[in-house]
Amino acid sequence: MTTGALVAAFGRTAVGGATTADPDPDPDAATLEAIIVSEYARLVRLAGAVCREPADAQDAVAGAIERALRHRAALRDPTSTVPWLNQIVVREAIRLDGRRRTWWGRLRSGPREIELPSDADDTGTSEALVKRALHDALDELPAPQRAAIALHHYAGYSVEETAAILGVPLETARSRLRLARERVRRALREERP
Repeated sequence: MTTGALVAAFGRTAVGGATTADPDPDPDAATLEAIIVSEYARLVRLAGAVCREPADAQDAVAGAIERALRHRAALRDPTSTVPWLNQIVVREAIRLDGRRRTWWGRLRSGPREIELPSDADDTGTSEALVKRALHDALDELPAPQRAAIALHHYAGYSVEETAAILGVPLETARSRLRLARERVRRALREERP
């Protein structure tokens, strides 16, 4: 399904189980839809940095689009649409990742396939192996810590902006970033031969 089709599907209202186009299109909805279409690929990458599974990332963005279109009246400042969308996407990705990390979610989804990088050499010192170790270390982080790392280091938000997007106090965001960095460092040290 294309991004435009996804937005169009979520931009409809349900009437008796069937979907019909909104008879009076909201100009704010059209603007929001245009922003969603232009930001879609970045939102999927952001969600992927939080939940680490491509299918979950797309599910998180689809759920976030649905929530954003349904609750667009909650957006008070139209100039902050992108951070508002980021917040919805990150929270949805955390929710989906938490579901996957339960024992039942792991059982239903089956074992994760690990693909070793093709450019790895026999000595184990290639850049690909280091990236794989970092990926594995980030994958082991709890979703709230991974979200903080993704927003701050991947998306480039300040700690204050990260806290606002996550909806947590500033000190909580700092704590999550510190704990995540410590866990990643510890995991990478353990990976060294």
